[in-house]
Amino acid sequence: MNSEAKHGYSLIELIATMAMAGILAAIALPSWNKLLPSYQLDSSARQVHSELYSIKMRAAAENVGFQLVYSDGAVSYSIKRESAVLVTKPLPAGVVVTNAGAISFSPRGTASANRIRLRSSDGTCKQVVVSPTGRVRICKPSDCSGDC
Repeated sequence: MNSEAKHGYSLIELIATMAMAGILAAIALPSWNKLLPSYQLDSSARQVHSELYSIKMRAAAENVGFQLVYSDGAVSYSIKRESAVLVTKPLPAGVVVTNAGAISFSPRGTASANRIRLRSSDGTCKQVVVSPTGRVRICKPSDCSGDC
């Protein structure tokens, strides 16, 4: 029996493991690149959705009007309080707004009905829709120019 047992990995085992990891990464990378625009679009729709709920609650709490303003082709949007810009926030990379407009919330919780159209770099679209009662929802239209 050998009292000096060897622990660890040999150089050949490490090279084989690194080669296997490289092959798996090469297989997975193209699939990941196809999914990334979809994740960015979902993230931007949730971001705008959350922002609209936030300004709706702030309008009621502070008893003043708030607006979310966006431009066609923009990669950001602005939040206004009584027509003064509070902050401009960017959208995730690769996502643009495809229509111009504004959504206003009154202190009573009602809104100017409108929708924000978002398009990812792969051409897929989502919309964040606000009803006159202040309900905010996300939907996916059948094509980017249509409503859902």
